[in-house]
Formats: sequence, structure tokens, C-alpha cells
Amino acid sequence: MPNYTYPGIDPLNAAVKNKLGIQTHDDFEIVSAPLVAARATEIAEGQGPAGNFDAEHLKAIHQHLFQDVFEWAGHSRDEVIRLSDGTTATELSLRKVDGTPFLPGPRIQGELQRIFDTLRDSGKLRGLSREVFAEQAADIMGEINGVHPFREGNGRTQRVFMRELAKQVGHELNFSVVTRERMIQASVAANDHGDSTMMRRMFNEIGDPVRVAALEKALGDLRGLNFPVHDHYLATAEPGHKIEVTMAGIAGDQFMARTNTAILIAQTSDLPTPSPQRGDVFTLEPSHWGRAGNAKDRSEQQAQPRNTPGGRPRGRGGR
Repeated sequence: MPNYTYPGIDPLNAAVKNKLGIQTHDDFEIVSAPLVAARATEIAEGQGPAGNFDAEHLKAIHQHLFQDVFEWAGHSRDEVIRLSDGTTATELSLRKVDGTPFLPGPRIQGELQRIFDTLRDSGKLRGLSREVFAEQAADIMGEINGVHPFREGNGRTQRVFMRELAKQVGHELNFSVVTRERMIQASVAANDHGDSTMMRRMFNEIGDPVRVAALEKALGDLRGLNFPVHDHYLATAEPGHKIEVTMAGIAGDQFMARTNTAILIAQTSDLPTPSPQRGDVFTLEPSHWGRAGNAKDRSEQQAQPRNTPGGRPRGRGGR
């Protein structure tokens, strides 16, 4: 038996055994999230573990993030851990929400070795343009996520690891603007369907300060409306990618539109003439990011979007 979860609790809401003694998942997430976030901030400020961006470094980051909540922090799920309640925990077979398995336990160490050998042989992505770095880093993230080496906390560990790797080679990745639904969809596409397009696009965006600023503004507007933004795929419009959208609202030099599956943020300067009104369907032809709208745009188009974009895309929960 894996022995990672508390016995006698509904399996759909059973917490992983933790130092806090909280036995239900929902309550555990509420209490533990700030503790983990504080440790992530320590790493961002240079107070975390040093390493060579290999499997041991990944485990060290997991240990630092979850040291306050898990006895087994820093141990991969193929390891056999003796817990303080006298049980032995391991998880060689772990399944996704839809029942498909993650990588079997006996293969974890070998696959991590392969991934990080490749990273090492590439020079740890040094000397690359932002766009090329984003593409290669996205592929690494997808591969680590496919291994799913830890019983809990894989997503947060991977994001911190990739953020620190980017920093080491002179780039930046800002995962704070990635909604939960977007991360889920990108991970599912990469791992279940072998399609890294969404992950690469996401990395390209969160490494671009202009597009990050646009997403930060949109997130602030939507939270101000009490809109459940993390249940939706939110992205900036992709330059050169023509797409049919429905207008949601204009806010200064950017506007918000929606498709059947996503909420998109684009530049007001890309709107056709005359400007579409809320609810109008039109074809958007996004230009390259990097230049905000002019003063006339900002003075004449300050109306905040009043309606929530709607249209929740399908996806699966994850951490």
C-alpha cells in the first residue's frame, strides 16, 4: 500500500499525510499554500538551495518548498520513506484524474537522468535568444512534468526550477500570470498528446515583459470583478495569428476578447475601424507586442470591461 494518504477519508478529498495533521485535501491546501509560497519567495530572493540544475537540484527545491508541510519533502515517489506514524510510504504507480498512469516508479530516476544529461549537454540553455530559450525550456518543463517524480507538489517545484534556470542564463519566466487552466491545458497537450505548442507559446509569453505586463493588468481587472480567472485559459494574442473573437471590453491601450475556449488580451492599436462594441464578433490580426498604444488611445478608451468574458474551457485540476 502507498500509505501516502490518511485512511478512512473519502479518496476524492483525502490529503496527503502532512506535518500539519490536516486530513482533507481542501483544508490542507488553504493552510499549506501560504507556507509553500513563502518558501518560494525565499528561493526567488536567493535564499534557496544552490545546485547544478540536475535531479538532485530538483529534489532540493522540492525539499525547500515543502519542508514545513511534508516529512518526505525532497524525496521522489519511487523512494521508500518511513513516516512518523510508523507506516512506510512509496508510490510506484500514480494515475492522473482520467485514470491514465504517470511514469512508473522504477523508471523515474533513469528518465530524470536522461532529461538532465540533455540539459547539461546543451550548456544549460546558455547563450540563446529569448525566443529560442523559451522553446527549449518549455520542452524541458513538459518532460519533467511527464515524469511527475513527486507524490505531491510537482507543478510548483517545476515552475521554481525553471524560473531559477532562466535567471541563471539571463532570462526571466513569470509564472504568476499563468492561470491554473492554462497550465493544465498546456501540460495535457504536451504529456498526453505529444504537442508542445501550447507550452512553448506560454513560455514565450511569460518571458516577454511587455506581454507579462498586459496579462498582469488583465488579471487585476478580472479579479476586481470577482471573476474566477483561474478557471479559464488567459493569454495574450499571438502576433500574426489571425483569429475570430468576440469583444469583451477596452481598457486603455489593450482590450479583452474571447473565443470558444480562451480569453485573449490584445493591443487596442490592432482593432479594426470602426472599433467593435462589446459582444461584436470580428477578425483580429495581432501585431507584434512591444509598443503600447498612443496617448490618444489611452485618453479616449479608458472604459473598463464590465462583463465577465464567460465561456469556461474544459480542463482538469492540478497543482
